[in-house]
Amino acid sequence: MISDSQYWKNDLQKDVAFFHDKLYQTTWRDASFAALEKRVMLSCYIVRKLAEANKITKDLYEHPVKLYAYKNKGETVDLLNWHKVEDLYETERPQEITKPFSYVINQIIHSYTFMFAFESKNKIDGVIFNSDRSKKKELYMLKISELIDVLSPIAQCYIGRTIMERNSNGEMVVVHSE
Repeated sequence: MISDSQYWKNDLQKDVAFFHDKLYQTTWRDASFAALEKRVMLSCYIVRKLAEANKITKDLYEHPVKLYAYKNKGETVDLLNWHKVEDLYETERPQEITKPFSYVINQIIHSYTFMFAFESKNKIDGVIFNSDRSKKKELYMLKISELIDVLSPIAQCYIGRTIMERNSNGEMVVVHSE
């Protein structure tokens, strides 16, 4: 359980600034990719831990996020070919969809495919991902700008009041937070 969320949210705010800077980066080295991958993964983990500790509102955790989905072409995705996304998924026909941020977080934390999409040669556009459970169905792309937009209010969320009650199993559940 997180007792003082300030430190976690401060790190999340630093990650938001880091992601923003990456939108303008033009030189990409292996270390750049590794740093971005690490920050995306850790940001998702931080948000999930904050939600589980009731340190952010459910509305922020479940906020609808715009994604692009690419249907699987019917091919088996495995350890030998996961990176060949153009062979495995209909990348030429993306579908714009929305999913709760909680879903996106879990897909990224449990990612099977994880890589970055670029608008042009050196301009990053988004994160491409799916999980071991979703890889047979589709691949997702989350724009970095959308990630920034959804993480920023979470990093600024400070709950001043929470109403809880016991459910029928005797467990405490949050009824309302503000």
